[in-house]
Amino acid sequence: LLPNLDGVDTVEKQVEIARQKAGISPDEKVDLFRFTVTRYRE
Repeated sequence: LLPNLDGVDTVEKQVEIARQKAGISPDEKVDLFRFTVTRYRE
């Protein structure tokens, strides 16, 4: 799930949405990794 999406205002919300999309239950252990995004406009 890319950062800075409309309606995703917290890290917790971002993780919640990513878990839902991946089918990962809220109580399942996960490892989180940080990355950067470069957006290009045409």
